[in-house]
Formats: sequence, structure tokens, C-alpha cells
Amino acid sequence: MKDTGRRRYAIVTGASRGIGAEYARALATQGYDLLLVARDRDHLEQLAWELRSAYDAQVHFEVMDLSESDAAQRLYVASRQRGEHVDLLINNAGFGLFGPFTDLPMRRIQEMLRLQVTTVVETMRLFLPGMVERSQGAIINVASVAGFFALPFMAEYASTKTFLIAFSQAVAEEVRPFGVRIQACCPGSTDTDFHRTAGFQANNSLGSDTPTHVVAVSLAALPRNRVIVTMGWRGTLMWRLSRWLPVQWLTKFAGKWLKERQRSGLHKGD
Repeated sequence: MKDTGRRRYAIVTGASRGIGAEYARALATQGYDLLLVARDRDHLEQLAWELRSAYDAQVHFEVMDLSESDAAQRLYVASRQRGEHVDLLINNAGFGLFGPFTDLPMRRIQEMLRLQVTTVVETMRLFLPGMVERSQGAIINVASVAGFFALPFMAEYASTKTFLIAFSQAVAEEVRPFGVRIQACCPGSTDTDFHRTAGFQANNSLGSDTPTHVVAVSLAALPRNRVIVTMGWRGTLMWRLSRWLPVQWLTKFAGKWLKERQRSGLHKGD
């Protein structure tokens, strides 16, 4: 492995809370310097202070809305200005929307597509050539078990995650010969504010994971070159159901389940 005399460097998007913040904490314990990216300055400042105080790490942050059209380029420039090779890029920023497709504001749909598809693709295109050239590096795209299904009333969100899974698989195979790894991390229901901001109540009878567990499973799987990573038996069950049961039946059941858990209001979150 090259550059053994320097500290490893990671970028985490959507780092202000939830899974993103836990990735940051876990990587700091592993000796990474960090660039944290999100829209919430207060949370970023608090997390950066926490990590600098607890670990011997350089922790920088950028307040950035990654749903903006030039976000990937600005993130790349911000990283290059710090003169670091990126060893690990974690594309975690995202949000959910709940409701009939015909009722959702066009602006919110466009923001979701830019954030969870366009910005991820552009960011990977910018950072991957350097990783390939150095024959080292990894990218984790935080997807979801929602990407295994067609989900009425969350059609846009689930479809972006379906894209991330397939895209990660394809590009992972392209860069595998160069020693670069790509992972699609696919958590299920997780104890974050995702469901609240999406506008529905999960009430998942199978239970939920913690962000700490999701991150631990994801990072443990990275050296093993696993591309699609699910969380324990729940994730394995969702993966198998998506392949064993008829799509029409699954879609009808999912639509009924989600509609019953709707709560009023649609909110955007990091």
C-alpha cells in the first residue's frame, strides 16, 4: 500500500447527524483525518470539535448543499485545496419524501435526484481517477434496502437507491483490477431522523438498527471487497424477499404498508 508515511484521509457527506456522523466517529478512531460535509453548520462544528478533542485527527468541514448543480465540483476543489489524496469517500447525504408522486413538489423531486444520483455520479467521476492511478482507495455509497423494491409513495427515493446499488456494482467491477473498492451499503430501518423528515412513521415490526451498528458492518465488510452490504438477518431477509416473491405482489404490499404509516407534512433533511 502506498503513502504509508501519511495519515489516511476520508470525506463523509451528510456528516452532521445519523449514519454520517457515526462514520466520522468510527473513522477518527481508525486514524483518519476527515473532511465532513453537510448543510448544518452548528452540527458540523460540534462534531468536528468532538473529534479533534477525542482523537489525534485533523478534522475539517464544509457547509455545502450537495443538491446544488455544481456541488460535486466544489467538493472536489475543497478537497484538493487541502492537498490530500482521498483514501475513502463516503456518499451518505440523502433525504426521503413520502407521498403520491403526483402530489410531491417538483423542486423537491429535482433536489433528490441531484443529491442522490447526479452528485454521487459526478463525485465518483472526479475522485475515482486518482484512486485508480494510485491503485488504492474506496468509495462507500449509502443506499438502502429500499433499493431492492419498487415502493409506492416513496417511488423516487427507492428508485435513487436502486440506481446507486446497480451503479456501484458496475463501477466496482471496472475498478477492481486496480485495487479500488466500491461498496453499496444497504441499511434497513435505522434509528435516525430519516422517517420523521420523510413524513411517515416506520413502526417496523422487524426492529431497527443503530447507526453505530450500520457503520461497523459497513466498514468491516470493506476489506473483504463486498459490494452489496446488508445488515444482519433483516437485510438478508429483505434481499431474498426481493428475489423470491413476485414483484407485483411485493409492490402492492409495500404500498399498503407505507400508506398506513403516513404522517402529515413533508420535510427535507440531511
